[in-house]
Amino acid sequence: RLEQAPGQAILLIDDEGPGIAPAERERVFDRFYRVEGNAEPGSGLGLAIARAIAARHGATIALQDAPSGQGLRVKVVFPA
Repeated sequence: RLEQAPGQAILLIDDEGPGIAPAERERVFDRFYRVEGNAEPGSGLGLAIARAIAARHGATIALQDAPSGQGLRVKVVFPA
């Protein structure tokens, strides 16, 4: 979903997966970090790359609880 706020454009992406525990949400942006017990394939680079790309566009990226109560919300805020 896209939203607009004064001086900002906001991209919101919600899913209904297992989510990421609040204590892990900042750490998952570290290169090569993988949440304990995650059996999904990958190298732990995706969110680090996403944050780097957002920063190059002057944007911020944050992880939150999905509004449905299950899953994750990714919030990317771009300067307008």
